[in-house]
Amino acid sequence: MFALVVLLALACLSQEAWSCSCGIRHPQSVYCDSAIVIRAKFVGQKVSEKNNHRIEYQIKATKVFKAPTGYEDIQYLYTAISESLCGYQHTSTNKSKEFIIAGHIVDSDVFINSCSFIAPWASLTYCQKRGFTQVYAKNCDCKVKQCYTVPCELDDDRQCLWTDHLSKQKSAYSGHQAANSACVSNGNSLCIWDSLKSRIYSPVTKSATNKV
Repeated sequence: MFALVVLLALACLSQEAWSCSCGIRHPQSVYCDSAIVIRAKFVGQKVSEKNNHRIEYQIKATKVFKAPTGYEDIQYLYTAISESLCGYQHTSTNKSKEFIIAGHIVDSDVFINSCSFIAPWASLTYCQKRGFTQVYAKNCDCKVKQCYTVPCELDDDRQCLWTDHLSKQKSAYSGHQAANSACVSNGNSLCIWDSLKSRIYSPVTKSATNKV
């Protein structure tokens, strides 16, 4: 279950911070807000020779979904050595297992932490995979706004209300919007939720709901 394996949300303000404050984000927000989004295998790890307060993960990237110029061949990820400093601890010993990884750049190095979006690629739903490969990148002008308690209102027409938190699911990631939908432009300066289940993705104009 995607909901049981995903580790994500707001990245620590600094790798040297004393604690992490993590909040849940829709996968589309993760993609749009991250500097690096890749599919990769963890193939090795050691204490960094450049900084012994960091762990260096060696990876083999199989797909780069998002990266600045010059980062098309990512081979290493860095994290704080201690969990108390937001360090990410990779526990899987399967070097052939692919993970979706979202990271950020600090002093030209790619960093991950305990709040980073890191999950087995196989655990994502079909729609989430389609989102990362085809849809999210085209709709970063649309913003997902979380709704924790009613009433909820949108601030402008370029937002979609994420109401999975209001359901009785164990996690917001068990909800329909996180698992199956993306916030997309309808072509008329309005962003709407649209299902990613169709064989050929094509946003459909729908009426918008501005209040819950």
